[in-house]
Amino acid sequence: MNYSIKDNLFTIITVLLLPLTLSACGKQSTSSQSKAKIQTTAKLSANYPITTLDISTARGFDQASNLNDSLLYLNSKKEPVPALAEKVTVANSGKTYTFRIRRGAQFSNGDPITAQSFVYSWRRTLNPQTKSLHTYLFEGITNAQAVSSGKMDPSALGVKALDDHTLQVRLDYPIAYFKKLLTYSVFAPQDRKIVEKYGKSYGQSKQTTVFSGPYVIEKWSPEAHNWIFKKNPRYWDRQVVRTKRIEMYLASDPQTSLMMYQSKKLDFTIIKGDQVTQYAQSKELYRGPYSYMNYLEYNQKVADPQLRRVFQNRNLRRAISLTINRRQIAQKILDGSALVPSGLVTRYLANNPRTQKDFADDQAGSQSVAHDITLARKLWRRGLQEVGTQKVAFTLTLSDDSNNKKVAEYLKYVTEKNLSGLKITLQPVPSNLAYQRSVTHNYEAELAGRGADIADPIAFLQPLMTNNPLNRNQWSNRKYDQLVREASYTNNQDQNIRWQKMLAAEKILLDQQIVTPLYQNYNSYLKRPYVHGITHNTTGPQWNYKYLYLKK
Repeated sequence: MNYSIKDNLFTIITVLLLPLTLSACGKQSTSSQSKAKIQTTAKLSANYPITTLDISTARGFDQASNLNDSLLYLNSKKEPVPALAEKVTVANSGKTYTFRIRRGAQFSNGDPITAQSFVYSWRRTLNPQTKSLHTYLFEGITNAQAVSSGKMDPSALGVKALDDHTLQVRLDYPIAYFKKLLTYSVFAPQDRKIVEKYGKSYGQSKQTTVFSGPYVIEKWSPEAHNWIFKKNPRYWDRQVVRTKRIEMYLASDPQTSLMMYQSKKLDFTIIKGDQVTQYAQSKELYRGPYSYMNYLEYNQKVADPQLRRVFQNRNLRRAISLTINRRQIAQKILDGSALVPSGLVTRYLANNPRTQKDFADDQAGSQSVAHDITLARKLWRRGLQEVGTQKVAFTLTLSDDSNNKKVAEYLKYVTEKNLSGLKITLQPVPSNLAYQRSVTHNYEAELAGRGADIADPIAFLQPLMTNNPLNRNQWSNRKYDQLVREASYTNNQDQNIRWQKMLAAEKILLDQQIVTPLYQNYNSYLKRPYVHGITHNTTGPQWNYKYLYLKK
């Protein structure tokens, strides 16, 4: 079953589109094959902050694959290949996986990485006391759901160290995408000695954390806007890591990053909006899609009972959606830095196993993202009658990113203009605060988004299941849960059936307008011409610098 993005497109994105750029700060050496100068320090801009170094409690893994290796690794063709596991054996009709852990692999402090390091890590993540946001990724592993819900002890999890270098994982059902899943950083090993030594301080500083990946953190704090990656001298594959130091900068806004790039303080920067138009003819501009969908969602259990009735009314949700012109958002509001959605699942993520048609084209989402003011007004009047009110007022929370502000202002304008009695108050806040309000359900409506953990539609469907920690709007639907659960654990031989179940599940979402898709990210970057070897993943951890090198 082909669940990867089209090969040609991914080759452009992964190998050519996003090679990051390194500065001339480090020592220089002369290659035996070339007189070109090899730089050993990179200066790059970052998309998101690193809020913790603890993989069990991290909210996202944008940079995590640079610090932590998992059992497997996504290569430039988006195929799972050996990382800390040098061999994988699959038995019992796809329900038993046995991994041979590399001998000699070490954490950055010199402690050995063993099969037990993975057992401990996975049990810790699933322990309800850890409060991980990513426990749903483990579902399908025997007893994972019972452990994460507190019904069983973590020791009951279907993962076992047969010896120091042999890890066995038991599944309840064959999982079609299991190897891809194991490339994700949340499945990386953890050093039990270090975790228990530092307790609550674990993952909060470089002194209280150890790493299994190509780099370690040299300088960082949870609120930092800049940090430094340093080559891990104990990394199992250290001979291929050519860059010794990477200086990362998280600018407060795109204009600041661009100014740093223009003044040669950065070798690579992310650009947005009219900046893309400004550099449209530049040879240093690289562009491509990212599997991240931005959407509007409503808190289904908001405290105000009247507002709760409004948000739970399908006609009112549909009416708001119908006032939105997604093409205008993508092409005008965001200056071509976005793709028009056809539903919740992003384009270029996965292809139909029978027809090779993109899931984005298969999904029945045309009406859910249509622009129809006449129908919007009709449904709005009907919904107001059903709720028993003539006016609706709510606060829309959003992170204070420049794109979010533009989109929010547009939404406020078109909805208030076309839907009588509607009043939206915009509440832009720092991204960390927006995130906290979202996970604690302390909002009325919000601009939110989600990126795919793996190249599979299930990555967008699982988070909206009942009781999933990433289900921020607190919606629940038994039929939807059943379809997603069946699609998650269907044997590889039933590829077409699995595909149809995912389409049916997403149709429920779109018909109900539980989330209102707005636009898919289409990222743009500026980079110097001397940077090579960066992998940009369009799913999961976005950036990997393992093979990064600079040559002038």
